[in-house]
Amino acid sequence: MQTKNDEALFKERGFGKLIGFGKKPCLIVVDMITGFTDPTMPMGSDLSSQIVNVNKLLDTMHTMDFPVFFTTISYDDDTLADSGIWYQKMEGLKTLKAGTEAVQVDSRLHFRSGDGLLSKKYASAFFGTDLIARLNANGVDTIIIVGCTTCGCVRATAVDALQYGYRPIVVEDAVGDRSLASHEQSLFDLHQKYADVLKMDQVIATVSAKYASVY
Repeated sequence: MQTKNDEALFKERGFGKLIGFGKKPCLIVVDMITGFTDPTMPMGSDLSSQIVNVNKLLDTMHTMDFPVFFTTISYDDDTLADSGIWYQKMEGLKTLKAGTEAVQVDSRLHFRSGDGLLSKKYASAFFGTDLIARLNANGVDTIIIVGCTTCGCVRATAVDALQYGYRPIVVEDAVGDRSLASHEQSLFDLHQKYADVLKMDQVIATVSAKYASVY
């Protein structure tokens, strides 16, 4: 786990600079599906508090008519051949079969008509999907990222967003993980090198103020 000495060292060497918000944001809700939000499932954990905060962000983005995209991981092949060799690493992927409740967006979320739904096979919301085309069609340059898991699909999505030239904003209290240690270390790493890590209230305040007169 990082210490104050780590934070000081990284700051001294120029890490952790803010990227900031650009001209138009979108919200990506990463893998907030039953298979991950039900703690009784092999790959699940209790993300109740994160769901509350995700809904607040969803309400803000919906009100301001900004694009919203949800992702799910879903496998169509009974043998999980469409998971490649990832299944060899995580046996729990077998629970994410297409057509089952496990791959459905958690019913507690304010998922509405008009929101995009991307089905993916791997960690990043970009890999093997048409997300870039959707972002470009909507003129998006800033990606607000919420969901799970912090060390896995959230992190992979944030890193890819940066690499593709988008501004990633990871919402600290709207992402979650099975492991608190992994969650905290990933947030530290993300903020130092790949994304701005901000609290939900700060994100909502910034979006509401910055874009109110534009959209």
